[in-house]
Amino acid sequence: MRNPTALAVVLLSSVLLGCSDAAEPVPVDRTLSITNGTPTGPAYGAVGALLFDYNDDGVLDEDDQWCTGTLIAPTVFLTAAHCVYPDPDHPLGSQFHVSFAPDLAAGNLQTIAAVRYEWDPKYGNSQAKLHDLAIVTLPAAATAGIPPAALPPAGALERRRARGTLFVNVGYGASTRSRGRPEFEYGGLRRMSRSPFLSLQPNWLRLQINTNATGLGGDCFGDSGGPKYLEGDPRTIYAIVSGGDAVCRATSENWRLDTPAARGFLGRFVPLP
Repeated sequence: MRNPTALAVVLLSSVLLGCSDAAEPVPVDRTLSITNGTPTGPAYGAVGALLFDYNDDGVLDEDDQWCTGTLIAPTVFLTAAHCVYPDPDHPLGSQFHVSFAPDLAAGNLQTIAAVRYEWDPKYGNSQAKLHDLAIVTLPAAATAGIPPAALPPAGALERRRARGTLFVNVGYGASTRSRGRPEFEYGGLRRMSRSPFLSLQPNWLRLQINTNATGLGGDCFGDSGGPKYLEGDPRTIYAIVSGGDAVCRATSENWRLDTPAARGFLGRFVPLP
């Protein structure tokens, strides 16, 4: 999400796209981008930008980068539910696009128009059980040549004993200063950074993104829906960015993909390990 001035409040639905029943609104922090990051170049090619013409100028470019996501099957792009859930910026039925270009500002941007999108029908039940997952379906053959990322087996993070490990953040979001007045800069680059493990909850992976304390990096505005890899394993994504603090300097909140809550939704679209 590209608005660094406020936290978004989204209406929460108990049904799939195309229906109108809504539950009570729950605030969702869309503040996530890559801080202290370096450009990936062709690496992490399964990570793409979710774009939406929110300037309504008929042109898709780096200014239309909305969120981040990952290709997990040839036609299946995984992102966060709050990235596609209808709000005043993108009402129900809005057209989203995806680009896997490492630099959205390089010119002649190639984008793929989404066929449809849907979010976890349990999205927004509570903060502890947010179910912040969505699938964007892409046309057959549109992602030829891009190897999809792998999903983790059930309970992978407990078995990996994540404490003390580093996670790799990949996304197109803004960078920001680690000190002083917050300033957010967007350049359309796919970048990566590393963040240390902070805690593991039944549905959440929390990472430390205080760069002054760690000397490493984090994520910020525009990285919502982006993947978390374990350092040394550039293929499997273990969680996706869901939220964090408003100035991208403390904690990254990531919805785990190895839990029953996530697998119940993802298993409808892809075979699970």
